[in-house]
Amino acid sequence: MLTVLHPELYHQILSYPVGIMAAPDPDGGNPFLIVKAQKEFLLAAKISGFIKVYVCPADLDGKETLALAFAFFDDEDEPLIIRTALLDDVESRHLLATLTSPSINVHFFDEHGREFLVYEAEIDVPEVTKSRLDGLRLLGSDFVQAQHMLHGVATWFGLRTSKDDEEALTVRLVHAPFGESLAIQDARYPLHQHHGAKGYSISTLEREEPGNFQEEDIIKCLAMCFPQSQLYHGPLRTTDKEEICDVLVVTDDRVLIIQAKDSPNVERIAKQKLSRKQTNAMTAFKKAVAQVRGAQSYIKAGNGTLRYTLNGEEKSIDISQKQLFAITIIKEVFERESEEYAKILNVLMVERSIPCYVISYGMFFELCYRVHDANKFFQFSEEMVESIKHLQDLPVINFHG
Repeated sequence: MLTVLHPELYHQILSYPVGIMAAPDPDGGNPFLIVKAQKEFLLAAKISGFIKVYVCPADLDGKETLALAFAFFDDEDEPLIIRTALLDDVESRHLLATLTSPSINVHFFDEHGREFLVYEAEIDVPEVTKSRLDGLRLLGSDFVQAQHMLHGVATWFGLRTSKDDEEALTVRLVHAPFGESLAIQDARYPLHQHHGAKGYSISTLEREEPGNFQEEDIIKCLAMCFPQSQLYHGPLRTTDKEEICDVLVVTDDRVLIIQAKDSPNVERIAKQKLSRKQTNAMTAFKKAVAQVRGAQSYIKAGNGTLRYTLNGEEKSIDISQKQLFAITIIKEVFERESEEYAKILNVLMVERSIPCYVISYGMFFELCYRVHDANKFFQFSEEMVESIKHLQDLPVINFHG
């Protein structure tokens, strides 16, 4: 595992949010293909036993070139994808060398840098695709141009043909030397100092009961922006000992309610049709909004004092000068339902006078990773709320230019 055997590579992996990278083995073995992505991508690869790599035509500032789309088949027609630019840099050369090697090692990390899966793998490269890659002349680029290129790749992938499927590389995950059911315990004290912390956390790839796993991951995200002394995990009402909300953030001038909904990360859920996933997402969102209503009612009833129980102790906070805010986090926000999400949020905001928006967990992670600052976090959040009110629709979130 790279986490143990190659810490220099591990620190490099931690330095970017999500994506694909490759590296030669310093010990002279098979090269490494490194996938850093959310748990749903990792599970799709584990279930299917392969990754498809599409070599896509791309436009880079008016010049023809190629890019890559790594596909993880949780759904046959609309798989999860990670788009990757091919540029004139060391990273792209390592990636091309790895993808044209007959045998490689594939290492799967989640967004928090936990290495859940390692495979010995073999790569099948159709001859026509090998010729295209061999003839590729890598082009120099800046970040903005590369991101524009990747927008075009997403469009191309949505229109791909059966011929494109046949010409894709196949990374076959042949053998898992460390097994496929790792549980990772993190006992680093500095990372577990929030209110309600146990002093450690345990994470697994497959999650039948996802709630607590997701809440702890959300706290890890928030800790990039807020001191852990401001984070509260699962505070209880003093009246009936039910949860006020999943996570509470109390800053000098704000009280942030976070209500999250996830679904089991297991094969039967991963293989659901996209229409079913869309329905489940809306149901989860509506439940989260209802719970925000409940949290707001309880907090308002305190008349400026927030009373809560945590770790068996009853405590209170003066919040009379703090603004109430709310975020609902769900597994996936479907763009085709964006007006319905906005309609429900606007009803809540008018009815309860509380700013609130919805965001997918993946985007929430990227938000926290990229801003690393409480003020910028709330600036983004306020812009989201204003856009929902003004547009009567969800704005498109794009952290990539």
